[in-house]
Amino acid sequence: MNSIERLLPILATWGVWSFTVLLLATALGVWWLGRGQAFLVPARWPARVTWIFLLLLGVVWCGGLYLVCGPMRPVLGQVRQVVSIVNRPAAEASYREVADDSPHRLSELRGKVVVLNLWATWCGPCRRELPEIDRLQKAYAERGVVVVTVSTEERDRLRKFAAKYPLATLNVYTPRIEWLDVGGRPLSVIIDRDGVVRDCFIGARSYDEFERAVTKQAKGVS
Repeated sequence: MNSIERLLPILATWGVWSFTVLLLATALGVWWLGRGQAFLVPARWPARVTWIFLLLLGVVWCGGLYLVCGPMRPVLGQVRQVVSIVNRPAAEASYREVADDSPHRLSELRGKVVVLNLWATWCGPCRRELPEIDRLQKAYAERGVVVVTVSTEERDRLRKFAAKYPLATLNVYTPRIEWLDVGGRPLSVIIDRDGVVRDCFIGARSYDEFERAVTKQAKGVS
């Protein structure tokens, strides 16, 4: 699943164009092999084998085109929304801390490198990722990195989870974040000290991947 999630930004940006070009190229190959023959079927078997292979490839490209234009269209739309915020200033977000219900805003963290992680207690990949980003917070807290774990679930549920699995992160909740109003979890956004989104991770990531993302932003952060 993680491999598919890594491909989503590519599919969202280039999926339709890629499958269309591949389909046209395959159709051209079928025509070239069978030109001048009835039903475009080559006269000799070596050419027929290649022709059949190209037909099968065409079916695969048609299937891919159907998926990105049909069942996957809503998901890819959300992916495009997330990808579009990279290299732009992060919009404001309001949330409340799970522990004491105190209100906070994302803008309060200006001057810090922020890892904004959307997660949920019901999300298996999120729960597997939490120890990785918790470790990141502990390792980079003195270098000005703040990991914000934010969920749209009810506070009571999150408090029970936190009691069982305590986190060193800024653990918060909110009904929604307007500019990250997507259904997929987990989703992580890397924000630099000037409040600009520099990277986004769709799906769970390892500690090493998070570390690489924040290290270049953490230089010189107090």
